[in-house]
Amino acid sequence: MDVSGRTGPTTMPRYVLEVWVIVLVVLATILIMTALLLCPATAVVIYRVRTHPTRSGIV
Repeated sequence: MDVSGRTGPTTMPRYVLEVWVIVLVVLATILIMTALLLCPATAVVIYRVRTHPTRSGIV
């Protein structure tokens, strides 16, 4: 499907991203934001479990 010869108001500009590129960008953004949210929280939970007073025998 060659659309390079057509011109007019209905033709899409070349710089418009394809749908699959937009979907990949959205999924990557969701993945990165989830990692930024969960990694510090996981680190805090692991730290709190490792330093809990009952685990170390203080209580």
